Amino acid sequence: MHFTALAVAPLPDIETARQSFGLDDLSAEDVGKVLFHRRKQQTGSEQLDWDQLALGAVSMVRFTSDEVRIESFSIAEFPELMLLDAVFQMMQTAPPLVTWGGRRQLLPLLQFRCLKHRRAIVDYWARYEDQRDPHLDLQAEWLPQIDRFPPLDAMSRRLGLPGMLELREERLWEQWLAGDGEPLVRYGETAAINTGLLALEIFHLQGRYALSEVDAWRERLRDVLKETPRHAALLQAWDSRP
Repeated sequence: MHFTALAVAPLPDIETARQSFGLDDLSAEDVGKVLFHRRKQQTGSEQLDWDQLALGAVSMVRFTSDEVRIESFSIAEFPELMLLDAVFQMMQTAPPLVTWGGRRQLLPLLQFRCLKHRRAIVDYWARYEDQRDPHLDLQAEWLPQIDRFPPLDAMSRRLGLPGMLELREERLWEQWLAGDGEPLVRYGETAAINTGLLALEIFHLQGRYALSEVDAWRERLRDVLKETPRHAALLQAWDSRP
């Protein structure tokens, strides 16, 4: 079984908020403040739900028999529709797309953004209806009877994996407004890398892969990370874990 680890870096859905609340005269920053304020009034937290978010970046780490490949797409370079196309194309060419808790937030987000862009995902639905779901949520795969799980950062670090390096989803919007799109990719790739490493451990636990196979993939991933300067801190954190 080969697989692709998927993670996204979300941003507030400013366009929809403008339309919904009649905020055409406000800047993107001010629309975001309204969106966060309304959310806090409703729930006590500013954390937005999937129907209030858009894609800032998508990152995928593909594990095959002979390589590990990291691919990222950001709205700093591409329109959101292209990010969606990249995800659903990968679902067709290299399934399953593996996530940590994706059924609760990530998959609804992807499908909602397809609705917004009127982008048909016929191949995805065909596979799903044939019980060949191209998405695999590690939480449901590992312990389907459990409702609450640790966040990806805590789960990864407890297993000696690098973790999220204090990268936080709630800071992405502030950094994007400041004109910095690099954190979107760094956040997405860090989450996808940890998801992939966690998947290897769970698949080994289930007997899908021998320990030698898992270790070989880990070394391939290390080699890939060494080629990218922005992953130097991730490698250092990984090496420092017990």
